[in-house]
Parts: sequence; structure tokens; C-alpha cells
Amino acid sequence: MSRIFKKGDRYLIAEIGGNHEGDLNVALDLIRLAATTGVDAVKFQSYTGKGLVNAVLDPERVVHFDRFTLEPDDFQKLKCEADRLGLDFLSSIWDYDAYGNLIDDMPIIKIGSGDLTNRLYLERFARTGKPIVLSTAMSELTEIIDAVHFIRGVNEVYKCADKLCVMHCVAMYGNPKDEFANLASIQKLQEVFPNVEIGYSDHTIGNEAMVFAYALGVRKFEFHFTYDKNREFRDHHISLNSKDTVNLIESFDRFDRMIGMCEKKPISSIETPQRIIEFRRGVFLKRDLKKGEIVKLTDLTVLRPNIGISAVDYYWLIGKKAVQSIKAFQALNKTFFE
Repeated sequence: MSRIFKKGDRYLIAEIGGNHEGDLNVALDLIRLAATTGVDAVKFQSYTGKGLVNAVLDPERVVHFDRFTLEPDDFQKLKCEADRLGLDFLSSIWDYDAYGNLIDDMPIIKIGSGDLTNRLYLERFARTGKPIVLSTAMSELTEIIDAVHFIRGVNEVYKCADKLCVMHCVAMYGNPKDEFANLASIQKLQEVFPNVEIGYSDHTIGNEAMVFAYALGVRKFEFHFTYDKNREFRDHHISLNSKDTVNLIESFDRFDRMIGMCEKKPISSIETPQRIIEFRRGVFLKRDLKKGEIVKLTDLTVLRPNIGISAVDYYWLIGKKAVQSIKAFQALNKTFFE
């Protein structure tokens, strides 16, 4: 059973990706570690070297990706472990021929940035009708618009806000600098796609960028997840560990407690009427005033508490005539003046 995936609901994907480095046991351990943090899903990447890279043009890349390849049976074991621990199991399918059958095992389809313009795969994924999360690293806005229109053209179900999430992303592999995060793009995507959930796929160091994105209204997140950020493989360097992830969720929770309501008014449970009186100032006379005297600027002061005549009426008092004798610093009333 998938966790809730509706527009506006928080959903966190721990991207294990290739951080298992081809070792099934490490992949299983990472699922177990992620389950201790409070994330909603774990995600992998499903490919073979030759199913992803042209072996004639770039044989070295084929060798690289083959190093991280897991077998189809391995993914079934990963799914079973995720299910056992109450996590959604996801995997970006980068080799459809070899791993397309995994779609049936996933409640949500995550499409990596590299396939944003891959019309063949977009069509296959869109025909499923399952919620799609689409990352947008290395893309122009027009390419994102085209991809969304294409997906909706294949299947109108993606006109529903709960069915499509577009994730702002910047591919900072190997060079994760704060100035590359470009979080303002989140607001642009929210403006361009008012009926699409805008998420954030993070490649920065630390969890601050996601906290900032949360403040911008993002509720769907993907981040790399590891057990050791110091390992040689570069994805580990931009990953969160379990402690980082727990801290991230605590920051989200704290933001939710702090954000409050849009309406600006006193918080009644703490800013009580009595407290407001104590904090605000009233207008008082600095000297005794006899009946018939005119109030001058030099006669007045403003002090706490706000009893009698409020400081907001300070200028109303100037030039008024006392209709009775008034003691200095006593609480005033407008009926004392004409």
C-alpha cells in the first residue's frame, strides 16, 4: 500500500540510487537504515550498461554503469524489504527492456532528468496512469513545458494535480556549490504550472536547501541517501545520512508548527487581552489639571499599561478642555474632556 501522494502532502524519497555500489546486501542495509528516519520511500536506479549507454561511442561509461547494476531478482528482494518496513519502493527505470516489469511493483514512477526528453519512455510511463515524478536538471523551461504537455497528451489523467509532480533539480554531481541551487526556479515553476505539484530533488551539501525549499511551499522531496558520506563514489558526497535525514524532518515539523495562519491577529493563547494592555501604552497627564484648563502637548506622556485613553488617541487630547479636575497619572476617560 502506497503512502499518501496528494498535492500538498509531504512525501520524502530517499534516493539510494547507486550508493550500494552493486552490492545487494549494502542496498538492503540502506533500506533498513532509511526506514529508521521517517522517509516515505526508497528509490533505486535500474539499468544495464549497454541498455543505457552506446557501447560503441562510450565503452568506458558502459563499464562504469555495469559496476552498479543489480539483477531483476535483486530488485524483487529490495521491494520485499521495503514492503516489510512500510516504505514505498521506487526505481528509476533507465533500461526499459531489462527492467520495465518493475513498473507493476511501484506505486509511483520517478523519471530522472536524463529522460526528460525521452519521448519513448515518457509515453510508456504515462500509459500506466500511475503518479509520475519528473526531475528537471539540465533543462530549459520550454523543455519542461513540452514534457508536461506530452505526458498529458498521452494520458489526460495527468491533468489531475495528484498525478504529476515536477521537481526542480540542478545536477551538481562532482561540484555541489550553493550558488548553483537556483531555488528561485521553484517559484517560477509554481507560477507556470499552477495545477502541477512542484517538488525538489536535491544535490547540495547538507539539508538547508530542502528546508529553504520547504519554506517556498515544496512538499515533495528527493535526496541522495547513504551510510557513509566519505566514500569515493561521488553520489555519497551529496547524500544525507540517517542523522541528517532525521534533522531534516524535524526542521520540516518545526516549520509546520511555526508557520501558523495567513490572517494577522493576536495569538489568543499567548497574546491575551490582558497582556496586550500591559504591553501597550496609554496617555497620562504629567501634572494635575484643573477644571476648564486646556490640554497642552507638554502636559502629556505615554506609559504602560494601556488603560484609560490609548496612546493611539494622543493627538486627540491636545487642545481639549477639562470638564473636571484630573490628577496626574490617573487613568483618563474621554468624558473628562470636551
